[in-house]
Amino acid sequence: MAFAIRWAMQAAGWGRIVTVASGWGVSGYPRASAYSASKAGIISLTRAVARELGPHGVTANAVAPGVIDTPQLDVDAADAGVSAAEIRARYAARVPAGRVGRAEDVAALVAHLCSAAAGTITGQVVGVDGGLA
Repeated sequence: MAFAIRWAMQAAGWGRIVTVASGWGVSGYPRASAYSASKAGIISLTRAVARELGPHGVTANAVAPGVIDTPQLDVDAADAGVSAAEIRARYAARVPAGRVGRAEDVAALVAHLCSAAAGTITGQVVGVDGGLA
């Protein structure tokens, strides 16, 4: 299916591909080597596709979220033995923007990258991390 969509975009002379990686795919993270490596692979694939399909009017970019307020934070809190509010406060204290991200922050970036206005943005890894990276 993915190849059919890719070829359809290429034939149309226009398309947008946005992958979701992670800040850890850029920097790596202790005790998360497999996860970090898999996200780095997504980044490399995205950059290769951008170069390959760019001449056909197709852009490809990766979004690299940092700490985003999802149910994963509840898992992190349980693992740390603290409340959900405490883990969110701990993470927010590390982020220059002073808060963890929201799903809406990621969605807004993806929407922009899929728009006609982003026609010259390709092969990029765009962080949504409040300045953490």
